[in-house]
Amino acid sequence: MGKKIKQRVVLVVMLLVVAACPALAQQPADIDAILQGAESMFKAMKQKDYPGIWKYISARSRTTIVDTTAKGVVKSYSREQVKTDFSIGGLIAKSYWDEYLRYFDPDTALEQSKWEIGPVTRQQAEIVLQHRKSDHPARLKMFNEGGQWKVGLIESFGTERRDRPIW
Repeated sequence: MGKKIKQRVVLVVMLLVVAACPALAQQPADIDAILQGAESMFKAMKQKDYPGIWKYISARSRTTIVDTTAKGVVKSYSREQVKTDFSIGGLIAKSYWDEYLRYFDPDTALEQSKWEIGPVTRQQAEIVLQHRKSDHPARLKMFNEGGQWKVGLIESFGTERRDRPIW
């Protein structure tokens, strides 16, 4: 086989592999959107933009936070009232996020960590955050919900870890 034919065969094989594996065919714009979703959530935390935090977290995280808060903390409010309060950044949301941010400084992710994209599919992704003082990375799970990438806060760290720093 001549050199040009070998090059063409290699190119065709590479294209077939990429076409067969959607994760390998991920477009840079998708990666940018994934990273932007996570960065936006951490920036909203830093600015104490409670509706902004709510906007950038996954549906499962929102449901878990509302259910836990409605059952355990705020018994005089209905689940729907708690959900509405979180969406508008009301007093319940302020209390919840202020306590959360008492233990987690968003700058640990924004300014003190190296970000790398992990596995990516059409519906899920992972961002590996390696804090400069940690031996083990944090793995931030991301979910594509309605075309927007949301942070799986509960899916990544769970409610049991809310009472201590991630790193």
